[in-house]
Amino acid sequence: MSLRPAAVLARASFVLLILAGCAERQALPNDPAGRLFARGLDEITDLYITPVSSRKLVLSGAARLSRLDDKFSVSETPGPDHTEVVLTYDGREAAVYPTPSHDDPHDWGALMGRLVAAAKAASPAVAALSEEQIDKSLFDGITASLDRFSRYSSPEVARDQRAMRDGFGGIGVTLDVSNDEFRVSAVTPHAPAYLAGIRADDRLLAVDRIPTAGRSESDVIHALRGPILSPVEVTVYRPSTAQKRTYRLQRELVILPTVTVSRGAGIAILQVASFNQNTTQQIVEALSEIKREMGPQLRGLVLDLRSNPGGLLDQAVSLADVFIAKGPIISTIGRHPASRQYFEASGDSVAPQVPVVVLINGGSASSSEIVAAALQDTGRAVVVGSASYGKGTVQTVLRLPNNGELTLTWAQLVAPSGYLLNDHGVVPTLCTSDLGDDDTSLRIALQRVTASGVTVPAASRPRASLDETAWSVLRHSCPARQGDHAIDVTVAKRLLADPALYSQAVHTIGPAQSIAAAPSGATLRPGEPALTGAAGTLSSSPR
Repeated sequence: MSLRPAAVLARASFVLLILAGCAERQALPNDPAGRLFARGLDEITDLYITPVSSRKLVLSGAARLSRLDDKFSVSETPGPDHTEVVLTYDGREAAVYPTPSHDDPHDWGALMGRLVAAAKAASPAVAALSEEQIDKSLFDGITASLDRFSRYSSPEVARDQRAMRDGFGGIGVTLDVSNDEFRVSAVTPHAPAYLAGIRADDRLLAVDRIPTAGRSESDVIHALRGPILSPVEVTVYRPSTAQKRTYRLQRELVILPTVTVSRGAGIAILQVASFNQNTTQQIVEALSEIKREMGPQLRGLVLDLRSNPGGLLDQAVSLADVFIAKGPIISTIGRHPASRQYFEASGDSVAPQVPVVVLINGGSASSSEIVAAALQDTGRAVVVGSASYGKGTVQTVLRLPNNGELTLTWAQLVAPSGYLLNDHGVVPTLCTSDLGDDDTSLRIALQRVTASGVTVPAASRPRASLDETAWSVLRHSCPARQGDHAIDVTVAKRLLADPALYSQAVHTIGPAQSIAAAPSGATLRPGEPALTGAAGTLSSSPR
């Protein structure tokens, strides 16, 4: 299946705009620190969702020097002819630099590089730190002046994040580390470890003949990973047979499984833990197997997005496209022209007619909210659970010269019915956040489907027309709840088992309406992913 491109010209114009912008600026600084910060400021200036001055960012970052050594302070003071940035150490001036005459990110980045050099010269404590520690501290200061989803990741962290998003060369085992013991807690099906016979509960004793005892988890993980098709030797011990065995394996591309499938009584439950580059493909493959096994006995699907923090934007769009035959999926709006995109169904949906119930809770964020809102607003599914997280922004990920990453918020998400997902989230069609897991709660939930009207006036109005007060009332009518509660699955199964009840819920409760409990708001740069995760990271991956 393929996605309908939103705007090919936007990509071309975006690249031209970037090149034109760079031509007007000073060259990047020659020193590594200055070059790194200049590049980061460059990206923020171009892409961040609201304009922000390089001066503000550098002063916010430089203020973090006092966290590396509390004898430092940084101030901006008027000079005889121009403003100056003064670095003070232990009450004495360590360095004084004229501030750039313009808000040019390259000039301000060069200034940051000079401040770093001066700080190292003045402070033995800072001089003893690694470049990564210094860079992380100062970038944390820079991104702290943006928003809570924009952040800097050091090269090592960025490497792991890329592996979680895109996959990596590995053998496909997940480790549980306790008391200096590396236990295999899961093995990825069809990965090298699985095919070799390594199983859950085996103990990993050595990697390439180097014992794991006494090593850090990070060290062992990176020892297991390596270039695809490269060899690796692992030694494991199996407690059930008291046997030790050495395996010589070849690393393959390993991508984190994010979909778990269970089935019974004509209903299949697809639990999606996060969105990485293989999530939609896993869903498509699972649906193919489900249809083959269950055939005409398939009554419907439960798409469980509870506590799913998000992930890759394109995977959220393509997953919604699996179920929606036609119509809008999501729009993004931002300051930069390339951030303003409209995504609609391709017409190649795999399951356009199978009844669907989507489960969400207070931990369902961003990509999860994209899917839930799209299926709810197009009348394609009944959404059950509690109000979602309300994280409706998109982050673009940019690799820096040191192989670290800068994750920047550059767009907001707009649901098909026209409301902003940020802060508002998705309010379920059928609210269960005030219910327990007993029979009485089930009866109350089903009564909410059959009852005429709604209990909250704001629920009967188009979502795009609600002001902040009305949104607050609507969200409070079905407050966000954490955890996977049995009532959600029970209600979903009852809806799917009764076609008339399901039809009443999905059709008589349209995208502008909700049954709620009584009350107690992308064309991507080539090679750069767009993230929507609330936590900013995906789940831990196999090795």
